[in-house]
Amino acid sequence: MRVSLQPEFGLPKDVLIHTDQSNRNFSEHLKNVKNNHIKHRMDLELNAINDIGRRLLKNMSLSDLREYRKKIAEFLKMCISQGFYFKEEQLPARYGRSKILSIVKTVNQKLIDLAEQLLSENRDSLKIMALVDEIRGLLLDLYS
Repeated sequence: MRVSLQPEFGLPKDVLIHTDQSNRNFSEHLKNVKNNHIKHRMDLELNAINDIGRRLLKNMSLSDLREYRKKIAEFLKMCISQGFYFKEEQLPARYGRSKILSIVKTVNQKLIDLAEQLLSENRDSLKIMALVDEIRGLLLDLYS
């Protein structure tokens, strides 16, 4: 059944004909809002990781290391589950997926190295600082 509106109905014809354009604009707007929300959450997580990393360098305690590892795990989980579509827009899926998995493996290895340094009797503050800085760089690389 087709409904035709008379011109005296008061709606311009272009509004009645081009409903596809408004749907596209709405979906683009919704996508932008979602991207901004996830970006904001990731910014907050990165700031929390940086704060805990500074505290870890200052105190060099196992409880700070545990909290640092937990925050990094949450951030990586967010990047993989919710933030992956950022990479899909920039890179083909096969390249983006392998890059993310490679960075996750590297971050895990650096966290193991960091734990070994903290548990070592010969703690080297410069090595610990370098590892924390390297992990932060990897997370920023994943984020950008």
